[in-house]
Amino acid sequence: MVKVKKSEYILLSRTLIKKLYDETCFGKGSLYLDNLKKGIPNELLDKVETVLNALINQNICNKKKKTHGWKYFLNIKRLDKIREIIKEKGNSSIIPILLMI
Repeated sequence: MVKVKKSEYILLSRTLIKKLYDETCFGKGSLYLDNLKKGIPNELLDKVETVLNALINQNICNKKKKTHGWKYFLNIKRLDKIREIIKEKGNSSIIPILLMI
């Protein structure tokens, strides 16, 4: 696994959650990893899977196996936390606090 800094984690998780939310990926709709990586800076591309696995551990995001690989989608039961993460601005974030729970 690739080591991810706290600032990179906050930035990536917010970006990935926003992408999934904008595409309305709540179970039926989902995105492949390749599509999630589009638009992310090259130096952060190798850290996307690590961040997604952390989001899965927090039950914010889920994944399902398909013929062409894994597809990722948001957990509708955590919609309040997802909206809170999307709204927040700056360096202060709820995401690291969620990791400790």
